[in-house]
Amino acid sequence: MNILFSLSAILALRAQTARGQESAGTGTWGFVTVRYDTRSPASIFTGYGWHAGFAMGGVSHNPRNGYAELVGGVGAVFRTRGSEHWVAVATAGTGAGSFAQIYWLPTVRIRAVTSRAQVKWTVSYDGKTPQKLSISPVSLTVPLSRRLSGGVATDISAAEGARTRIATGLEFRVRLPGAAVGVDALRDVKGDGSRFRLFFASFF
Repeated sequence: MNILFSLSAILALRAQTARGQESAGTGTWGFVTVRYDTRSPASIFTGYGWHAGFAMGGVSHNPRNGYAELVGGVGAVFRTRGSEHWVAVATAGTGAGSFAQIYWLPTVRIRAVTSRAQVKWTVSYDGKTPQKLSISPVSLTVPLSRRLSGGVATDISAAEGARTRIATGLEFRVRLPGAAVGVDALRDVKGDGSRFRLFFASFF
């Protein structure tokens, strides 16, 4: 896999709440996150924020088909009682053109259950490429030990003129000092295949 490097804060929400995430909104903060997927592009992101606002960007690459994407944008973190929402607007450049992207990453905690989602809507600037909506993934986890949590996860990928793909499976997360690491093991609902995803995030 090629080395990927970037500027971003969005994808870090896929990790368990950590020290840097808790400080968002109270000063300067940042993070680095890495994601490997046996089907989708792998990525490395880093982001820097001040109080509730942040600058973001990212680089993704799929060595199986040569797809590469460079992303940059801005966003903000909003908190309510028992929930946290990251929203950002970004622009992405690929070999096929440029795209606008909107991200929404909610985290909701109700007693022992934590629900997370990563929603991305992609629209081409020239309108010639089909719009895409992905939820990658939405998960429900509960603590299994002091550092380990686990539960279920679902991936949804939809595009204009194409069949919606849905995959379900298990998710496990391990909380580390100032960081988190996790894994998703998913299989397509219609039996088209399976996927394995590893993710890591470090906060500072």
